[in-house]
Amino acid sequence: MDKKVDLGENTNLVNEVVDFINSGLLLNPINQVISEENEITDLDVAKRFAWDDVYGEESLTWADLRSEKMSEVWNVVYGGGEKYAEIDIKLSELLDELSESVKKQLPPKHKELLDDVVSDLKCCLYSRAFQGKTNEFFEEMFSIYLGGGWPCGWVGDWSRGRLLVYRDGATSEKGTDFIL
Repeated sequence: MDKKVDLGENTNLVNEVVDFINSGLLLNPINQVISEENEITDLDVAKRFAWDDVYGEESLTWADLRSEKMSEVWNVVYGGGEKYAEIDIKLSELLDELSESVKKQLPPKHKELLDDVVSDLKCCLYSRAFQGKTNEFFEEMFSIYLGGGWPCGWVGDWSRGRLLVYRDGATSEKGTDFIL
């Protein structure tokens, strides 16, 4: 994915995500030590949080929580008129290439994460294109990817908690992963 896109005032923010996707650093936490309570190194545990567990009083899945946050972005996109429709079209044109770039980078043990990772990065692109850096949820999510992690769930009450982070190959200061 070598395209740069011109979207007006948030072009640089969107291209930062595109450049990261092209960097080859996806899920690559080089020499990191896990010291936070919201970080884990066990992929099976991470997948359980991402795909099986439910959060909050409404028993929402991780996909539901991300969708709820993304609905805030879609409200801006579809309420923004012709200018926003043009940006939406430009971003949509990148999505197939984004998916292919992510697919090429994921090692075999992470191949099942493809749809989640592509969806997350798409959300980060759209959030930055239409909201700049104002959406804390997607900014934190992008920061996790920049640090070599995969946001895979939630720790604490929704929405007062924190993102749960999987980091492959990192070591734990405590010597073990936590299990919620």
